Amino acid sequence: MTENNFNLAEFHHSIYLHSHLSEVYYYIASGDGICRWFMGKAEYTDTDGNILNSADTARKDDTFYWHWLKKDLSIKGRVLEAINNELFSFTFGQSFEVVISLKEQNGRVLLTLHQKYSAGAEKNDFAHINCCACWVFFITNLKSVLEHGIDLRETLFDDESLVNR
Repeated sequence: MTENNFNLAEFHHSIYLHSHLSEVYYYIASGDGICRWFMGKAEYTDTDGNILNSADTARKDDTFYWHWLKKDLSIKGRVLEAINNELFSFTFGQSFEVVISLKEQNGRVLLTLHQKYSAGAEKNDFAHINCCACWVFFITNLKSVLEHGIDLRETLFDDESLVNR
């Protein structure tokens, strides 16, 4: 992102990961996977109301409940699209939609995260900029966890000024 291509409607972040495509997809689309780098608790429910096993990847139209680690913050949403090893898309709060796409390139996985406002959503510049900054940390944490087994999130101190909280 540069000053010339930054806007307050959407953003894209990309990162190369030294991992297998199926492992990256598992980390973004399953409750167990997403808790290793992003959430503290994640629960997916299928369209029949059954809670998925935490190792199962979510499917289109499944709903979720996510709760952040060490924060009094949770979110409910819906999986908009789920294409195994290619794409995982979901609502993010009432205002945003997130699309995570995966592509193998030269023995690595290119992960691209695209966040935009949902149709008809009220614009909130602070929320947009906060998400833009926070996603940088979390996809970097995904890389750290996948490639080195190190979770960069702070788990001992409850301090909002910490960038890894």
